Amino acid sequence: MIRPFALIAVVTAWLPAQTTVSIPADRDATLYASTTGNLANGGGSAMFAGMTGQPQPRRALLHFDVVGAIPAGAQVLAADLQLTVQNTSSGLPTPVFVHLVAQDWSEGTTVAPGGQGAGGPAQAGDVTWLHTDFPSAFWANPGGDFAPTPSFTMTLPANGAFSSGSLPGLVADVQSFLDTPSGNFGWLIKDDELGASTAAKVFTREASSPSQRPKLSVTYLAPGDTGSWGTGCPTTSPLQLLVTGPATSGNTVTLAYGNAPAASIGATFWSLQLDTVGTPVASGCSLFLGGTIVPGNAFLTDALGNAGDSFAIPPTSPGFLVVCQGAVLDGSPAGYRLSDGGVMLTQ
Repeated sequence: MIRPFALIAVVTAWLPAQTTVSIPADRDATLYASTTGNLANGGGSAMFAGMTGQPQPRRALLHFDVVGAIPAGAQVLAADLQLTVQNTSSGLPTPVFVHLVAQDWSEGTTVAPGGQGAGGPAQAGDVTWLHTDFPSAFWANPGGDFAPTPSFTMTLPANGAFSSGSLPGLVADVQSFLDTPSGNFGWLIKDDELGASTAAKVFTREASSPSQRPKLSVTYLAPGDTGSWGTGCPTTSPLQLLVTGPATSGNTVTLAYGNAPAASIGATFWSLQLDTVGTPVASGCSLFLGGTIVPGNAFLTDALGNAGDSFAIPPTSPGFLVVCQGAVLDGSPAGYRLSDGGVMLTQ
């Protein structure tokens, strides 16, 4: 049987894993409702989403250069949109909808006066309610062109730092930005636009403090990488999984289990999808396998609670996210313990 912690010394030449990067926004602006399209704030330190007291809608635009930060062919495992709210008109949290933008737009340099909530006179190159690029390029629809169905929703706090957490629609959008860069026009953020005094004022990339600027935190696997996800269970003594070796066509990836009950029976389970949140299956235990789950090899743990397994990467099968997780019988109320998830992107 393979002993995981002894194995670490042998595989120091191969220690790739999932990577997390923080991507700053490279464009952000506000669309201010206007019949003439002459209001803008592309260079301001604030953007707005929601309704003013009049009421008039405000819609925020936000764009991230994903391709410049993540290698081509990577698999996005998780994504987290991070914003800082200055305040909201109502002093209450603001539920908002985040839509994919359907046309490219130019940020512009106008800085609105005062609190920036009313916008400022648009200049050449600004994005406005009517214009993608003031004064001669237009949206097909006033207020911006965007997918009718939001990719995801979130509730902005009345003030302070906000983290969306990893949401399926957010992850799917970031993956699409990576796979099809020509279609990355960013997001439009709006509320239901049914009430009044709901607008959230959010710091933009021009904020004086870097910590307040919009960021997109993305965790990904590059082609050929292996890594881990989540934690095993139970929390007091989790089953541990170490995945090593490049996930390249024809190679055999090694799985090493540790911290298992001695002389017990276990098995590895597989899927082609990752449940990043994890589905609870017992007290303190979560399953990170998504979609169809396929049982793999059975194994026996040794007297130290170690065991080994392997997975042969099929030849000529690049671009698949393969996920595994081990289960070992034990004397707990659930009757078993689970490992953390193993992830690999075939190349």
